[in-house]
Amino acid sequence: MAVFDVSDTVYGIDIEMFDSGIASVYLFDDDEPTLVDAGIAASAEQLLDDIAACGVEPSALSNVVLSHVHVDHTGAASDLVDAAPDVDVYIHESTAPHLANPEGLVDSSKAAMGDHFELMGEQGPVPEANIVGVPDEGTTIDIGANGLELIHAPGHSPDHVAVWNPERNLLFAAECLGLYFQRADQWLPPATLPNFDVDVIADTIERLETLDPDRILFPHFGVWPHDPEAAFERAKTELHRYDERILEYYEATDSLEETKRAVAEDLLDLSPPYDPVVESFFAKLLTEGYLRHHGIA
Repeated sequence: MAVFDVSDTVYGIDIEMFDSGIASVYLFDDDEPTLVDAGIAASAEQLLDDIAACGVEPSALSNVVLSHVHVDHTGAASDLVDAAPDVDVYIHESTAPHLANPEGLVDSSKAAMGDHFELMGEQGPVPEANIVGVPDEGTTIDIGANGLELIHAPGHSPDHVAVWNPERNLLFAAECLGLYFQRADQWLPPATLPNFDVDVIADTIERLETLDPDRILFPHFGVWPHDPEAAFERAKTELHRYDERILEYYEATDSLEETKRAVAEDLLDLSPPYDPVVESFFAKLLTEGYLRHHGIA
């Protein structure tokens, strides 16, 4: 099922990136219907159908909040603007220009993702008139019964924002804490290219923990099924455990490819139950993200 309930008038939509249960966006059906993240360009047509299945006509979208500029979160943004020409598209001001002119973003994504990029689809430009640049502090979107506070939360990327919904005590954590794939019961830290920073992520985790959320939503993937405090503890543990293990693998082999293989087999172990492309994709990003952080790759 592509659409799943989060709470009353809040829906998750599985964009089926590589496989089901890998990437999701979230729809608030309020006075101003608002989508949090846009997903990949390749899923744009299905996303529009799924928004309608939630009872919101895509043309009625008022806001799209993009957690950060990576193409698995922004790829369908231009298609959403085509469907709702007056929609406001929020993204941190530092990377807002990449929405209007995504050529550099596409090139860097191809370099980071390699052959996996072709499965994402290539995003189009978002008109500058639709883009709302988000500063480091002070942005709350009033969408009706709900307010969405945009919290600058860097580390996974410098432009990263989390979304806090105080009326429901609901935290859209984006990739601030990490990724959780329930079918494999595997937690992945939020390492990626080119600007992942372990120390900044650790600080972000501590700041978001003070919100004391009742529920946590992940774009990768879904609603955290356990106590929220357990998510913060796991985020801290896995952030540093992966750091230590990936360095150990690399020092033992002096080979990037062998390190990626060890990460896939020994740390991730996602395939099965997920498609093998999921394991290879995240093994590449995690390995190269951590090693780049240490000045190696």
